[in-house]
Amino acid sequence: MNRHAALQSLIRFDAPIPDLEARLRSFGWDSDEVVTLTRRHIADVLERYGSGRINATAVEAWANLIECREDIRIEPHHDKIVRAAIHDLANPELQGKLQDIAPRILSSLSQGPPHAI
Repeated sequence: MNRHAALQSLIRFDAPIPDLEARLRSFGWDSDEVVTLTRRHIADVLERYGSGRINATAVEAWANLIECREDIRIEPHHDKIVRAAIHDLANPELQGKLQDIAPRILSSLSQGPPHAI
């Protein structure tokens, strides 16, 4: 699997965390930006959490895999919101339990132009 496909899989969270980790292990962290993480990607993950399809531990692990990667571009004009959401999801010991912060994060992701997410 090439870097682009592995990163697409990561931002879509379409595989179990161990599989995503294994795919990414063969690529360094620093590279040109290859894929774009959007507010919609994060909202999709939170909606899956809300419906019980994934748990808080998986969401935290997913956010930790994304946080600080230089090969993932952040959605233009929404850098601050997207980065804050990933930081909050990756750090529940600082930000609070996912069940408590998810509504706030979803609300912040919907801020912006009318076609927001």
